[in-house]
Amino acid sequence: MNTGFSFDRALTYPFKAPHFKSFPWLFGLAYAAIYVALFLVIGLLGWQALAEWFLALQQLENDPNPMPADVFGLFFGGLGDLVPLILMGSVAGWVVWAMFETASQRRYIFGAKFSLGFGGDEVRMMVVGLLWALMSLVIFAIPMVVMFGAFGTLAAMDLNGPMDDQAAARFLGTFFAGFGLMFLFSLLYIFVATRLAPCFGLTVKDKEIRFFDAWNVSRGRFWPILGAYVIIVVVVSVLSQIISAIAQMLMMPFLMSLPVDGGSPTEEMAAIFLSPAFIAPMALLYFGLLFVQGLMQHFVGAPAALAARHDPRNDLGDAERVDIFS
Repeated sequence: MNTGFSFDRALTYPFKAPHFKSFPWLFGLAYAAIYVALFLVIGLLGWQALAEWFLALQQLENDPNPMPADVFGLFFGGLGDLVPLILMGSVAGWVVWAMFETASQRRYIFGAKFSLGFGGDEVRMMVVGLLWALMSLVIFAIPMVVMFGAFGTLAAMDLNGPMDDQAAARFLGTFFAGFGLMFLFSLLYIFVATRLAPCFGLTVKDKEIRFFDAWNVSRGRFWPILGAYVIIVVVVSVLSQIISAIAQMLMMPFLMSLPVDGGSPTEEMAAIFLSPAFIAPMALLYFGLLFVQGLMQHFVGAPAALAARHDPRNDLGDAERVDIFS
């Protein structure tokens, strides 16, 4: 085992990598600012579709005996007008994620200062991110198909009429089978994701797409990578929950005092969505949440990045590599 990588170093690497006093905090602030701006743009462009969807859901809540088919149809059908915005936001979010992930890996691999850009490294990171999403989709494809089958059975049932014992048995059997498969395949995902986790740092380090090659880097390092990752996630998640609770508690008085004007329900929703009294508190709330999320994205990547830095085949060693980004 290469002595440059260990559980202790993986766990403390987010704090011992260069530029700890500046990098994570600039990373979190920029992350929150860019994503809040992105959400505001998408929200302002799609406020009318969102308002109509919320109103339809509210009417459904007032129905004492809603049909499952109506619930599913309204929930997914109401997203139709939002599909273009969702696609645009997804592509923009993909690009922004790649920019931040590349910046994060540059700190861990090369000791670079915080900077954002878009070039070859970011494009390669986008490809690696896409491969990661496809890997996740392939692993969870079977349990997802089973779970959708269960909900399809539920949507076809008439809950207001006599109970169909056979249909109920099919739903329960399919649901619990899907739940069990989801648990088993989650264990498989954890194993595969841990083994492939160094792909992000390896891609930045070698300036080539190194997705499956990460399997070789993580050989014999599964438990240190996973253990350090879990501890970091738990700590940051607790911090995130505390900040979320505080932020929501502080913002609630502002949201409860929103003025509602207008003659029609849609105009009333517009008065809420487009009101500075709504936008400002929500922007502040999500800025705090996204700041913590940005810190989490940066910190949790450290164990696998350290493994990529100390690739047994071409270890950088403890000496700092030349900072080619300065």
